[in-house]
Amino acid sequence: MINAESDPTFPLETSQKPMFGHLGTPPEHKRHVLFPGGHDMFIQRRSQVVKETLDWLDRYLGPVPR
Repeated sequence: MINAESDPTFPLETSQKPMFGHLGTPPEHKRHVLFPGGHDMFIQRRSQVVKETLDWLDRYLGPVPR
């Protein structure tokens, strides 16, 4: 799960952590990635978010020939 530390729309303590805790994925396969910033973090850190996403896809669906 990818989120921003200071997101006012989905606050860490009252939204992100409860959501992460309710995911039905086994703990060894769960990861909560937090980037600095607010709700617009995805725009500011686009390349990092894309890398995290592609790494996850490669791990669980297999790498794509590049």
